[in-house]
Amino acid sequence: MIGAPDLEQETLAIYSGQLATAFAKVAKLGYDGVELMTKDPTQLDGVKIRRWLGENQLKLVGLCTGHVYGEDKLGLVGPDPEVCGQAMARLKSFVDFAAPFGEGTLVNIGRSRGPGYANEPTRSLAYMAEAFGELADYALPHGVRLVLEPINVHQATYIHTSQDGIAMVKRVGRRNFGLMLDVYHMNIEDVDIYDSFREAGELCWFVHFADNNRKWPGSAHLDFKQIVRVLNQIGYDGYISMEILPWPDPDTAAKSSIEFLRQYIPD
Repeated sequence: MIGAPDLEQETLAIYSGQLATAFAKVAKLGYDGVELMTKDPTQLDGVKIRRWLGENQLKLVGLCTGHVYGEDKLGLVGPDPEVCGQAMARLKSFVDFAAPFGEGTLVNIGRSRGPGYANEPTRSLAYMAEAFGELADYALPHGVRLVLEPINVHQATYIHTSQDGIAMVKRVGRRNFGLMLDVYHMNIEDVDIYDSFREAGELCWFVHFADNNRKWPGSAHLDFKQIVRVLNQIGYDGYISMEILPWPDPDTAAKSSIEFLRQYIPD
C-alpha cells in the first residue's frame, strides 16, 4: 500500500507522499504491483502515475478508498442523503480514475460504505446492497472491479466477518463485485481464518496482509505459512497487498515484509 499526497491523516501505507520515489523503492525490492490509497483521485495526475509505474514495471492493482470516510466523512449509506450522494459521486470518480490502468483494476469498498443506520441492520444492509449494485453497474463498462472489505467491529458498523462479506457479495450479485479479505480484520472477527478463505473461495479477489499488531508480516503471531498454503489450496491467484504501519520506518517495513513472505511466495 502506498499513500497518495492528497492524504492528510496518518495512513496504513508503507510509503506516503512522493509517489515516483515510492514506486522506485518498492520495485527495487521486488514488488510486482501497487495499491494506491487516496481520498480524491481527481486531485491526482493519472498520466504521470501511469508513466512512473511503467518506468518501474509495476502494475496499479487497486485503489483503497478508506480515507474517503476517514478524512472526508463520506459514506454510501447513512442518515444524511446529501452525504450519501457525495460519497457515490466520489466513488464513481475512483472508477473513472482506475479505468485507464487496465481491465480488472480494483476499487476497494471498506469504510467508504458508510456507517449505515444505528441499530437498524436490516435497513442498513438493504441500502448498502442497493448502493453497491449501483456502483458495480457503473464500473462494469469501465472494466473496473469492486471488492468489499469486511472490517472489524471497532472500525465499522456493519459487515464485520468474512461470512458477512460473502453474504453481501452474493446478495449484490454482480459479476464485477467480489470480496477483499484482510487477515488483520479476520483475526479479530472470524472464528477460523483458514476456513473463511476456504468458504470465500473464488469470491476472494484481493487480500490484505498485516500481522496481528498491524505491522509487517512476521513481526507478531499470525501463521502466514498456513495462510499462504490455504490461499494456494483455494486457487487464489490475485495480488497480496501490505496494509501495515510503516514501522519502525518505511524502508524497514517494506523490506521486512517482502523478505519474510518470499519464504512462502517465491518469485
